[in-house]
Amino acid sequence: MSVPGVTRSELAGGYDVVIVGAGIQGLALAYELARRGAGRIAVLEADHPGHGASGRNGELIRSAFSSPEWIGLFDRSLRRWRTLSTELDFNTLFTRAGYLVLASTEAQLSALRADQGRQAQLGVKSELLDAASVRALAPELSPALVSGGLVQEDGGFAHHDAAVWAYAAAAARAGAEIHAHTRVTGVSAAHGRVTGVLSSRGSVKTGTLVNAAGAFARELAAMAGIELRTQRCRLEMLVTESVQPFLRPAVASLQLMGYCHQTSRGEFVGGTEFAAVNPADTVAVTLEGLRDMATKFVRLFPRLAGVRVIRHWAGLVDQTPDLSPVLGPVPELAGFHLDCGWTYGFMGAPGAAELLAETILDGRVHPLIAPFSLDRLTTGRLIRERSLVVPTSHPESGRR
Repeated sequence: MSVPGVTRSELAGGYDVVIVGAGIQGLALAYELARRGAGRIAVLEADHPGHGASGRNGELIRSAFSSPEWIGLFDRSLRRWRTLSTELDFNTLFTRAGYLVLASTEAQLSALRADQGRQAQLGVKSELLDAASVRALAPELSPALVSGGLVQEDGGFAHHDAAVWAYAAAAARAGAEIHAHTRVTGVSAAHGRVTGVLSSRGSVKTGTLVNAAGAFARELAAMAGIELRTQRCRLEMLVTESVQPFLRPAVASLQLMGYCHQTSRGEFVGGTEFAAVNPADTVAVTLEGLRDMATKFVRLFPRLAGVRVIRHWAGLVDQTPDLSPVLGPVPELAGFHLDCGWTYGFMGAPGAAELLAETILDGRVHPLIAPFSLDRLTTGRLIRERSLVVPTSHPESGRR
């Protein structure tokens, strides 16, 4: 795949910053660092940029969550999404169509009511809807699954490939080098500090190394002697043939553990989750996953019965016990930074990259990413975010 900004030049012997992983996280960080004058920057990618979860996700974007940690981080990101196409001079196809979190029971609606109060306290505009208002907003929803919902009008969706390409092109224009098909095979360190990496194309010296390796972040951390308590999991998605437009906002169903939207061309795009965590090491799709999505989406939108699926794919994420990302420096190894553990990484990339770039350059962890530090996974200080539609592996991290 030809991605804008990828260089054909040889690797230099050293860089000020090396970022491992050219998904949207790594590319966004390269852009933010380069435009701040962070020196010579290299992004090393084992395949092509966007090959991993960044090119395989559901594309949805919101900041109306339940926890102050998620609200703070993702609202910073949502604010960036609104103007990102202009800033990067590349259309990310961000569509401000709204984002509806659907409640199908009174208990779910009560939880959303509490969430809306916290969102208002933190400056996030959202609206709690009764069943009739939800039906007016999305009339094709099955009445049996509508008890109410929470809508964020500023939310919506973007195109995953367009966003990856936009960041790649902008990072390259700012001076970052993006090296595709360059697999990292080792991390070198001395006296408690990163000194470089080994790769399939030779060794590279650096004093600042960022782990943005997505589903394979755990292996890269282990090369540096760092234990990353994550689990690689598979998420599956589908897209249908084009049908007459029937759905304006993005929708997340708490009851069915599904998320979806309809594109401007009429395709219905979405994914669903099983009740339990789905560990995997392959992006091979499954009949079980396709059956789960088809069954749930027809229940949610009966008009989809008989509509043809034109593509079905899977992606891998490196999931933490509380489904929250791991961001910031590793105290045990100076110069080693984490930007991994993402489950909602596409929507969170613009804000996280901005904050992590500031953290790397200033030497002070930004308050909005401080709660997402690595030590929470060992101390048990997990983040409780209950409005997600992905199963959790930890019993104390809340209903997803």
